[in-house]
Amino acid sequence: MFSFSELFSLKSDILKKHKVKFVRHKDSRKEYRELIKDRDELLKYQAHQSKNVFKDCDYIVSFFGQESSKSLFIGVFKVNGWFEKDNGFQYDLTEVDVCEDFKDRVVVDWGKATISWHQWAHDNDKEILEVLPKGYLGDFPGLLNFILDFDELRLLHDNLDANREWYHHLSSINGIYLILDEKAGKQYIGSAYGKEGLWQRWSGYAKTGHGGNKLLKELCIDDPLYAKNFKFTVLQSLPSNVSSKDVVNLENLYKQKLGTRLFGLNAN
Repeated sequence: MFSFSELFSLKSDILKKHKVKFVRHKDSRKEYRELIKDRDELLKYQAHQSKNVFKDCDYIVSFFGQESSKSLFIGVFKVNGWFEKDNGFQYDLTEVDVCEDFKDRVVVDWGKATISWHQWAHDNDKEILEVLPKGYLGDFPGLLNFILDFDELRLLHDNLDANREWYHHLSSINGIYLILDEKAGKQYIGSAYGKEGLWQRWSGYAKTGHGGNKLLKELCIDDPLYAKNFKFTVLQSLPSNVSSKDVVNLENLYKQKLGTRLFGLNAN
C-alpha cells in the first residue's frame, strides 16, 4: 500500500511540522466535472462551518467525497484565522501551492468512518486507490447526457489520451449539436458528418472558439475571451452511414424548430 502521507511527504514537510486535518466534503448531487466547474462554491462552503472544527489547525488537506469511501484530493489550505459569523465560524483560508501535480487526480480510500469528515492527519493516513490522468474530465456520461463549457472542451482537446472514452464516442458518430451563448441567450445549431464525426467539428471550436462560423467569429473577434460563454451539447446522434444530405436536412429542421436563423446565431 502506498499512502497519501507518503506521497505528500515527497513534495512537502507540512504533515511533519504542522497540525493538519484531512477534510472530506461530500455532495452526492455533484459529479466529477461539476466539482471542477463549481470549485469556487465548494471552497466558499468549506470556509464557513457550523462548528469550530478547524480552530486548532495550521493547515487542512481537502478531499471531495465520491462513491462509497473514495475521495478525490482537491487542495491544501493554510488556516490563517477564524471568527464567528452567521451562527457559525468563518475561516480565513489560503490555498497553498503544494502537490499541484496531484490536485484533482489522486483518489484515496477515506476508510470505514466516512461519517468522520474531518480527521487529524497524523493518525488517519489514507490508502491511495488511483492516480487519474492529467486533464481527466471524468467518465463519459452518454452522448445525450452532458453539457460542456468552452474550458472543458479545450481541456478535452488538449488531453485526448486522458479522455479516450470521450474521444471514441464523439469521433464515431454523426450528429446535430447546439452551442448556447449564455451571455446573450442565443443558440447556434450545427451538424457533423464524415471522418471523426462530431469531434472533427468540435475540435475546431476548441482551437479557435468560433470554428469559422460567421456570427460566432464576429463575437470572438470583438472579444477574444467571448468563447468562454459558449456551452456545447449534442441534440441528436446519427449513425455513420447516414448520408450528408440527410444530416444537413435534419440540421435545417432543427434551425426552423428553434428559430436560430431569426433569433439565434445561424447566419443561414
